[in-house]
Order: sequence, then structure tokens, then C-alpha cells
Amino acid sequence: MKYEPENNDESTIAVIEKHAYDWLVNLEIIDFELLFYKSYLQEYDRTKTPGKKNTLNSLILNISEQIEQNKFHLRTCLFYKNRVSKIRECDDLACEQIYLDAHSLFKNRLQDHFKQISLLKHQIISKTIAFSALNID
Repeated sequence: MKYEPENNDESTIAVIEKHAYDWLVNLEIIDFELLFYKSYLQEYDRTKTPGKKNTLNSLILNISEQIEQNKFHLRTCLFYKNRVSKIRECDDLACEQIYLDAHSLFKNRLQDHFKQISLLKHQIISKTIAFSALNID
């Protein structure tokens, strides 16, 4: 899938740099949220019955796996963000296209990751509501 530039080279580079910055910020927020959810559920798990513990343990394991996945994306995004400026050094369209294609691929991978995190958050909230005395209409 080829990346289609929007306008001129400078605006394309600015868009790519903005994407990289936004992704890095989102990944850092997700990192904090997942650590918070895991800590909260581990504390909550200590007070529950064995049947509920199994469900929570499975959810905590899933969160742990996503924490590792998010850390991978965070490291990759930081590396990517630092390399985006290299596109300014390209002398021809073939060189630029390599960076643009990499951007498109990375964007798709992060969008998939963000969808997985969103689904996990919904799962966390639904389990927390189910196991607590909260009554949300």
C-alpha cells in the first residue's frame, strides 16, 4: 500500500512528524493506563472469590501481554520519530517513497494496536462493573 502525499514535500514531512509525535504521546498514555488497570485489578483480585479470581487473572494476564506489546510499539515509535527527519535528506522520489511506505505500514500497525487496546479497555470496564456493586445504566 503506497502512501499518497497530500501536498508538497514540506507539508508531507510535517504531517509525518505530527503523526509520529501523536503516536508517541498516545503510546505513553496507554502505558500509564495499562499499568494503572493492572495494579487496580490486582488489588481488587485479592478480595474476590476463587471463581471471580480466575476471570480477573485471565484479564490481568491479557493486560500484562498488552503492556509488553505497547512497550515494543513505544520503543519502535521513538526510534521511528527520530528517523523521520531523514526524509529531508532524500535526493529522489524513490528514497522518499521508502520512508512514505514505511510510514503507511507503521501507521496501520499502530492503528491495529490502538484498536486492541480499546477492546481491552472495554473488557476491563465490563468485568469491573460485573464484579463490583456499581450499577451503571
